[in-house]
Amino acid sequence: MRMTASKPKPAPPAAPSLLREQYIRLAEGLPSPASLSLGAVAERLCCGERNARLLLARMQAQTWLSWTPSRGRGRLSTLTLHQDPGALRVLQLQQLLEDGRVEAAFRGLPPAARSRVKQALPAFLGASPGGGLRMPFYRPLHALDPIHVTRRTEAHMVSQLCERLSAYDLTSESIVPALAHHWESREDGRCWRLWLRPGLRFQDGRPLRARDAAASLLRLRDTAGPHRALMSHLQDIACKGQRLDLQLLSPDHLLPHRLAHHACAILPEGDWARPDFTQLPIGAGAFRLLRNNEHRATLQAFEGYWGIRPLLDQIDLWVVPAGSAMPAVDIKLGQQSTQAHPGQQKRWQVLQQAEQGCDFVLLKPSRPAFATAAARCAIGHWLRSHVAGTTPGTRFRPARAWLPAWQHLLRPDPRPPAAPPLPRQLLMFTYELDEHIALARRVIEACEAAGSSVRLEVVSAPEFAAGVWHGPADLVVAGEVLGDDMEFGQYSALSGEAGFHAWLPPALRKSLATICRATAAEALPAQRLAAMESAFRRLALAGAFLPMRHVLQQLTHAPELGGVALARCGWMDFRKLWLPGA
Repeated sequence: MRMTASKPKPAPPAAPSLLREQYIRLAEGLPSPASLSLGAVAERLCCGERNARLLLARMQAQTWLSWTPSRGRGRLSTLTLHQDPGALRVLQLQQLLEDGRVEAAFRGLPPAARSRVKQALPAFLGASPGGGLRMPFYRPLHALDPIHVTRRTEAHMVSQLCERLSAYDLTSESIVPALAHHWESREDGRCWRLWLRPGLRFQDGRPLRARDAAASLLRLRDTAGPHRALMSHLQDIACKGQRLDLQLLSPDHLLPHRLAHHACAILPEGDWARPDFTQLPIGAGAFRLLRNNEHRATLQAFEGYWGIRPLLDQIDLWVVPAGSAMPAVDIKLGQQSTQAHPGQQKRWQVLQQAEQGCDFVLLKPSRPAFATAAARCAIGHWLRSHVAGTTPGTRFRPARAWLPAWQHLLRPDPRPPAAPPLPRQLLMFTYELDEHIALARRVIEACEAAGSSVRLEVVSAPEFAAGVWHGPADLVVAGEVLGDDMEFGQYSALSGEAGFHAWLPPALRKSLATICRATAAEALPAQRLAAMESAFRRLALAGAFLPMRHVLQQLTHAPELGGVALARCGWMDFRKLWLPGA
């Protein structure tokens, strides 16, 4: 079977897909002409002889075959095939993809055929017949439990599916009301009172109550996970009608920022016990997740959403092989170049911005060669010169701090630094992200040139987030990117979400905890920001993380797609996307 990337021709109305499937089942492996009985035909079609006779008549009406019944007892009939079953299968697959029936197109295909179908997927992206948009992504989505999500893509999906009590507005750079229309603090930030909007509903029709919000926040507080620290100071929640009273153990002027975090998504009470909860969470966001499998994730506009309805009815994320040619109306995320159909290349629009974060290396302080801050910083300075010198293209910039705007480390000396002493054998971990794997290999090249043998372990993102590397690894290549709310993103990284916390020396860990408590208790944003930058400077100078590079995010799209604007995480708000012809 061969698949092409050209636009498919719809099958004739008189040739329903089921009849094509039956013809393929009958014809595959048969010579033409073939001598066989009606019973043999019925066996191949998995039906009785009466139905087999009817199906043969319908197929003959489509001019796919000729059936000449036998004359006389014991003689075989003659079946002549006029349509190549392989070509008909291609038409069948094309029609399924055009109709958006991706799962049906892959069903029952052998591995080689599945690979060819994947290569053909980009031809069916863009505007969908139902008034939606089909977009490519390079992998299926991981589990979508808000309190366990760590990757930026899954965090963005949760924010589209599940609403929080507050939200961060990128246009005004401020916290704005969401499910809660108003809040106020008392006792210098120890007590917060929030009022929910009336008439709120979840995507399955259940009313959204204050007790759902309370249960969601208490679950975050009481469940081990990467974001548990967000609500670790929550002492109690009282519900009265649609009002929530939160009592905290310590003053917290960042609470509205915390409540806008994706991990604070409000879910139906107890819904997390549902078997398919992590695959298909139910929230109160702008989109409902209709399906989420190895082939795609489908988001449908939620008509009961409290805010402004999305402009598109449906958004389909299809899992498409990296490097595929893209159609005229589409989006490519995080890629430097664009392949389009002939004549389309110059029409694509490119949005760029520096990621607010960095790719970095971690060194385990328990290894003697990495035991001191001076040793770790010297290795970081040396590695950075190798990474900067061998990084291709323009998407990377050498990093001298956590954020691109900061300069916490000295500029590199024009003369390349000498290689520091390294252990003879090292075990390195990173996770399944092509850019981090490539960075890890460059670090390995530098280490091996200095006489150290490095073994690389690449694990899945969920395994990495779960900390499988904490014990065995000697060094780690990773990265962190802040979300839209940069102030709270810095605070979250300092308070425990960032990967560098796993190997922090006890004294530095204790000092950071003190800084975070003081930051949350500070009412003035400018004072909070100054304190957090000072903390990141201290971490960099201590070699707690070794900044390697900043990445330039790039989003490429055709001008026919409106409402595209880069969020700081590298995605865009799906609610604002629209197609003029939709």
